[in-house]
Amino acid sequence: MPHMFVNRPRIHDFVADDPDNRKNFRWETINAAAYQLGGLVFIFGSICFFPTLSFLADIGAWTFFFGSLLYLLVTGHDLIEVFVHARERKGAATVWDRLEFWAAWTYVAGTLLFVAGSIFFLSAVGWETAGAWCFIIGSVLFVVGAVINVIQIVQADDLVTLQMMNLTAVTFVVGSTLFAVASIPYLWEVSSPADEVRIDGFLAWQYLVGSGLFFIGGLLNYRRAYRIVAQALGKPTRYASHPMKPLAPHRKKPWER
Repeated sequence: MPHMFVNRPRIHDFVADDPDNRKNFRWETINAAAYQLGGLVFIFGSICFFPTLSFLADIGAWTFFFGSLLYLLVTGHDLIEVFVHARERKGAATVWDRLEFWAAWTYVAGTLLFVAGSIFFLSAVGWETAGAWCFIIGSVLFVVGAVINVIQIVQADDLVTLQMMNLTAVTFVVGSTLFAVASIPYLWEVSSPADEVRIDGFLAWQYLVGSGLFFIGGLLNYRRAYRIVAQALGKPTRYASHPMKPLAPHRKKPWER
């Protein structure tokens, strides 16, 4: 599932009084590792929902639950980072600051719904309809959060960074949409066993592709974060910087003031 991606150095080290970019990137790496592990867990969980592996359905639900908890660590950490950034901000909050705040909250809310929905899908609980609604609403919240972050893409002043943000946004939006669409049929009552097997197989593929897109998006987002930190430290990057011509007079970003 998606999480925050913004075009500024992140403040991930909440313990140090004045953490430098290297320490922040170290925390960003831990954040990314947790996210990628969650992505792999979701991929495995999606495989368990294929009709031929129906006996593993409960394992798939538990896998989604633990994967959602890993994602919750990431989205919760992102939300705290937004609050820390706001506390250290000089001056009044801008529209971009408010967008970050709402995006972070939508990701956390969506992740909490996935945690609850995964439990509802367990055969011992048997609340498939409630679980489906949790997944649908949670996925819609992820789309909203990703779209909010997409609006912030205009802040990118480097072409390569812009392309990475675009690709990250595409993977997150498409992956969330696949999860939302795949959850809708769980609200239906299918009378034909053959149709049910066919639909379940199609839904499992959607979950699998969506999980794969989340995983790829996380990798792209980490590479983008690495590039931003490397540029802030004055280190060379794999792809040379391609500054974009500003459409308006350049304004210093909050971290440049």
